Amino acid sequence: MDSVSVKWYGINSLEFRHVNGSFMIDPYVSRSREKLYIPGEVDKYITSKPDFILMTHAHWDHLPDLPHILKNSDTVLYASTTACNIMRALGVPEKNLYALSYGEILDLPGNVKVTAYESRHMGIEGEPEGYSTLPDPETLKTHSGWRCGETFAFMIEIGGKKILNCGTANLCEKSMRGLECDYLFCGISRYKAGFPELLTANLHYRYLIPTHHDEFTLPLDQFYLRNDLQRLAEDIPGLQSFEIPVLQWTELPQ
Repeated sequence: MDSVSVKWYGINSLEFRHVNGSFMIDPYVSRSREKLYIPGEVDKYITSKPDFILMTHAHWDHLPDLPHILKNSDTVLYASTTACNIMRALGVPEKNLYALSYGEILDLPGNVKVTAYESRHMGIEGEPEGYSTLPDPETLKTHSGWRCGETFAFMIEIGGKKILNCGTANLCEKSMRGLECDYLFCGISRYKAGFPELLTANLHYRYLIPTHHDEFTLPLDQFYLRNDLQRLAEDIPGLQSFEIPVLQWTELPQ
C-alpha cells in the first residue's frame, strides 16, 4: 500500500497527502463564536492548495472558511446542495462548486475514488434544515444561518487504503450498514447514548481515529481535547483507536 499522511486542524478539518497530490475535508480554522471567519487564521494555517475539498455538512464550524480558501483557485468543493447554495450566495464561482448526490461515486484528481454516502448529524431528527435556493447573505452573518443541510460520509479509496470519514457522532444505518474500511475518521464530540452500539453494529474498521472532540470555540493556539475518546474506549471494550496530534503530519500505519 502507498503511503498516506494526514494533518488534523481540529474539529473535522483534515488534510491528506499522498504520492499523487493532496485533498482536504471540512477545512475550518477560524474557530470563533464572535466571528465566523477570520482571514488571518485561515492564511496562517491553510497554506496549501488541495486538489479538491470534501464537505460533510454546512454548519458554521465546517464551512465558513471556504470562500477564502477557494479564492483565486481552481480547487473544486464537493458538497451538499445546501453548502453549494451558501457558497453561491457568498460569491464563490460556479467552477469551484459541485453539488453531490447520495450514493454518488467520483473519480477525483490524484487517482482518488470517493463514494458519498448519506449520513446523519448528531441530534437532528428527520430531514435537516437546509437551503434549496440561495439564502440571503445577511442570514449568513449569524451562526444559525449556516444550516446543516444534507449530511454526507465519505469513503475514500487511495493507494490501496480505504478511509471513511463521518463528520459527526451519528450515521445512516440504511446507507452505511456493513461498510468496511482501514481507517475510520469519526467525529465523536459529546456523543449521545446509543452511538457506541451504532458504530459497532454497522461499521467494520481496523482503526478509529477520533475527530471533532476538541474545544472548537477556542483558537488553535489554545487547542485542547475533551474526554470523548476516553468515554468511547470505556463504552467499546477492545476499541482499536489512536489520536493524531493537531497541526502535525502523521503517516497512517500500514
